[in-house]
Amino acid sequence: MTTTPPPQLLKKTDVCARLSISPRTLEGMVNERTFPPPVRMGRHVYWTENAVSAWVTRLFGAQENWRPQ
Repeated sequence: MTTTPPPQLLKKTDVCARLSISPRTLEGMVNERTFPPPVRMGRHVYWTENAVSAWVTRLFGAQENWRPQ
C-alpha cells in the first residue's frame, strides 16, 4: 500500500523569496486575485508548492513555449 506524501507547505516568506517579491506585493496579488489565496493556520498563512508552481507555469507558459520563427 502506497501513501501520498503530504503537500509541501510554503510560508509567506518562502513564497516571497522564491518569487523575489516583497510581502506587500504578494498581498496585493492575492487581493487582486492574480495569485492563489493562502490557507490560514493560526496566525500564519501557507501555500502549497503545487499551487505556486502551477501559478508560475501559467504565468510563464507562453514564454517557455516560445520558439523563433
